[in-house]
Amino acid sequence: MKFYVVAMVVCSLVMCQMTYAQAPIVTHDELKQALVKSDNARKENLAQVRTFFSSDVARKAFAVAHLDPDRVQKAVSTLNSDELAKLAVQTRQVQSDFAAGALTNQQITYILIALGTAVVVLIAVK
Repeated sequence: MKFYVVAMVVCSLVMCQMTYAQAPIVTHDELKQALVKSDNARKENLAQVRTFFSSDVARKAFAVAHLDPDRVQKAVSTLNSDELAKLAVQTRQVQSDFAAGALTNQQITYILIALGTAVVVLIAVK
């Protein structure tokens, strides 16, 4: 009797495992949508950061710090998605603070120098 109970439990577990193995956890469409969403987010973040670093204020700040703006722009392109997303958030915050009058030109210059230098250093470390 014990043997039959154990055999039934084992058969039940095997059948459950076979059922799970047949159904994909993530469908092809879900995976494709996630990739498209991730790609779109990266493109938006890249555009945000490039626009920020190509502004006149940024170019002047980079000139003060003797940073090549083209080198910074190229370095931005090589950041991974997480680093780029964090940088995009920071640039949005700086832009909104500047637009609201919360930052002076000198503060913006220091922030731009710090962000530009951080980007170049991140790429140099890789």
